[in-house]
Amino acid sequence: MKDLKEKTIRGGVARLSALGASLAIRAVSLMVLARLLEPADFGIVGMVVAFTGILDLFREFGLSAVAIQRPNITNEEASALFWINMLVGVVLALLTVAAAPFIAEFYHDRRLIEVTVVMAAGLLFNSAAVQHGARLQREMRFTALSTIQVIALALSAAIAIGGAFAGIGYWALVAMVVVSPVVMAAGYWVTASWVPGLPRRLAGLRSMMRFGGTLTLNSLIMY
Repeated sequence: MKDLKEKTIRGGVARLSALGASLAIRAVSLMVLARLLEPADFGIVGMVVAFTGILDLFREFGLSAVAIQRPNITNEEASALFWINMLVGVVLALLTVAAAPFIAEFYHDRRLIEVTVVMAAGLLFNSAAVQHGARLQREMRFTALSTIQVIALALSAAIAIGGAFAGIGYWALVAMVVVSPVVMAAGYWVTASWVPGLPRRLAGLRSMMRFGGTLTLNSLIMY
């Protein structure tokens, strides 16, 4: 219990510190980018995010909560959840790519096709990080989680600012959206030191899917 108390306090401090750092990074980066880019550049990315933001609700499919709340979870169960998340990520990415021409047609801007296709990669990398992030939460490694999230945000912001200085316009914002999940996924994988096993059909998987589906439906309604 003493160890639990210490981990809880350290985790709370880490989360609050990460929140403050993230707010500062976002504020500074947006102020800088607002000076370097045109308002229309933000609008182009915003039009795509309006669509991908809905799909992003499904990337976890509630399975991170499944992995965290279970008293015990085997490596086989965690691996099965990982592959389900990857399947969901692939489906979401393909849906985004398929929707690219329709999004461009809706907004009457052909540039949105390429932007949507590139941003689809972010959904895939987000899904690849779900179970590794859940594993770190189960182990109460909140300091590591917070550090990775801040680094991912800082690096993506730095790349976006560098791209804006280089004159690539709205692609700087696209890079910011895509780089963050890539760095976060890599950080989670390295820190968790866990490689999923091969996909297998397991008993009880349907109940876990039902639990995750309920959480996802709740998130969708709230959204």
